[in-house]
Amino acid sequence: MYALINGQELLLGPISFNYRMINSVLEEELEVDFRVTSQDYQSVPLSFTEDIKILPTRNDIPEYDPRFQTVSQTSHEITETEVVFIYTVADKSLKQIKEEYKTAVAPERWNRENTTVTVTINDNEITVSTSRDNRLSIVSKLLSGDGPYNFKFNDGVWVEISKTDLQTILTEIDTVVQAAFDWELAKLAEIDACVDGEEVYAVVIVPPVERPERPGVV
Repeated sequence: MYALINGQELLLGPISFNYRMINSVLEEELEVDFRVTSQDYQSVPLSFTEDIKILPTRNDIPEYDPRFQTVSQTSHEITETEVVFIYTVADKSLKQIKEEYKTAVAPERWNRENTTVTVTINDNEITVSTSRDNRLSIVSKLLSGDGPYNFKFNDGVWVEISKTDLQTILTEIDTVVQAAFDWELAKLAEIDACVDGEEVYAVVIVPPVERPERPGVV
């Protein structure tokens, strides 16, 4: 990143080497004849006069915990060789921590909603997708007539099903989907009930993956 300065005045930066923007400032604000090309970033630092220069930039960011803190650029320091942008750390409010953490809840609910369910139809155990597209397809078929219909399910099994069978499948799917939404509501309430940030991040949204034990490994 780069900065255009005039003495101790910061004119541009931190920016990528946008030579059109730099040339616009050189021409319109500084009224100098110097122009840069798209390749002049290789020659930075560039001095046009004793005061007018393009310098590289550096961010001075303290260590911070992004879960509970945020940083913002509050000042800068111009030296002979670079422009240093200084950042300060501020604590996030508990409300902000909660709202940011809640953003992970809906994607996990979507994972729980879009799965499969096993249903027994005419002594055939079939696997059915609970995706919204599949639910809409079943509802559409329910409304189109009494059947029977030949359906091919996720596991490649063809089954002749009646309207009653379709209703059974839809009921099983709805049970899974409703459980996912109930989980989402409960998880949001659990986060809202937390009294500090550490407690918020202790709320488990995505269960840890259980890895099978390897024989002989302790």
